[in-house]
Amino acid sequence: MMSTHPRSGLVPGSILPGYEDRGIAASLAERPLPPHDVFCYPLVETWRDRIWHMLGDFITEEVKAEFVRHPPEFVVSDDLSWLDNLIHDVTGEITDIKMLTADRLREEYRAFRAGHATRTNDLAQFYQNGLKVLNAAEVEDRARSVFLNGQFKHATEERLQNAIDQIKARDPAGGREGRLYFCAREEELFSRAGGAGHYLTYGSEYLYCLGIRVASSRETKKALTGIGSPTMFVCDIPMVMIRSHALEDFAGSILEYLFCELVDELEAHALSPDAGSALSLTENLPGECIVGHYHPATIYDPLRFA
Repeated sequence: MMSTHPRSGLVPGSILPGYEDRGIAASLAERPLPPHDVFCYPLVETWRDRIWHMLGDFITEEVKAEFVRHPPEFVVSDDLSWLDNLIHDVTGEITDIKMLTADRLREEYRAFRAGHATRTNDLAQFYQNGLKVLNAAEVEDRARSVFLNGQFKHATEERLQNAIDQIKARDPAGGREGRLYFCAREEELFSRAGGAGHYLTYGSEYLYCLGIRVASSRETKKALTGIGSPTMFVCDIPMVMIRSHALEDFAGSILEYLFCELVDELEAHALSPDAGSALSLTENLPGECIVGHYHPATIYDPLRFA
């Protein structure tokens, strides 16, 4: 666990001056609402009525009433056949409601708000150059500067090369090279339920994975936590940058949540503490898409005993 410094209010750690004016509240409740054309997944009250209205030509009041009378056995987000069938039975319309909802989200909203977690000592590189997809070679060079500087007895270039070969970050199946990750629900990046606090605690996951193979786990953690401060960047990702399948996943979760709200006995998995909200980009996010940043006061580190 990490806590705020009693005087500064920030997580301990050196960070270069600059961009202090871009700091924002960590709590959604303490921030201004996002602009009307920005979709914010955890703020249900900002989109509940709007989504119902947006889909009103297919999800009619009669469709909702029939759902309440006879809820399906399984109301899930990944397979919306239960809703496609319901719409057809009530209205006679044939549709792929997940795809339709995703398409209309693109029409209705300019951007999708999400958080990106990292650890840094320099905010300027992000605000000036944006958030960048993983470049394996750059991270490997950083690993050399952090771990092959003579401070770690057993760290060698040979061990680093073996680690690079073992992790295979450039393998498309590995999901690392050329990807930039976010969570629509920021708390997943620092809470126990989210289980992703290692990004804030240690920074680059690839750098951490290289480190524990080149040096020891203890040495790696000490080295990486000595660099900068855990930092969350809140971003408005242009809808045109989000891949179709990712937006369809969110469309399914939105519809699952809305329909479960209609029946007291139903409980949606979507937006529950253990439901994920990750998405990734395959291109860099420009700096002007960063809304602001904050330094989480408390972080659950899932690797603390690793």
